[in-house]
Amino acid sequence: MTQHRLSNTDITEILHPVFDQQIMNYGAYNLVFATGSSIYRNPDIAETQQEGQQYFLLGYRESPRELVVAPLALPQVLAAGQPTSIDNTNALRAYALNSETFGIESTNGSSFILTLKNQIQVETELGTGELDQEHDVEDFLQFLVDSWLEEAL
Repeated sequence: MTQHRLSNTDITEILHPVFDQQIMNYGAYNLVFATGSSIYRNPDIAETQQEGQQYFLLGYRESPRELVVAPLALPQVLAAGQPTSIDNTNALRAYALNSETFGIESTNGSSFILTLKNQIQVETELGTGELDQEHDVEDFLQFLVDSWLEEAL
């Protein structure tokens, strides 16, 4: 069976609801797609998360400065756990591992290693396509530098 080819717009429209359905004022956030891993050291938070998280929608906004990390299950396109909000009150540390990968930790014990690609292949049950998020990645990385990043990229 051949996989349906998705356009950039199709992918965006398929992914957005996973974030939008979990965040009350979702329209206030810019979104970017990332791959990576998560660790939840607080047992109360860990029990609301699926194991082996690899995909994330990152919602971010300047005012009030906040990053929401929403784990995503693919190819099903479902939430893979409760979103984690990181802001000026609970951001512990953000650091660059290279020009595409960074780590971010919060005071509640949640930490993420996240990789952002300008173009990335996204596979869903509805089809596969390339997500072009070059402008979004650039904007997000600037947000990180302005917010909590220990060293500029």
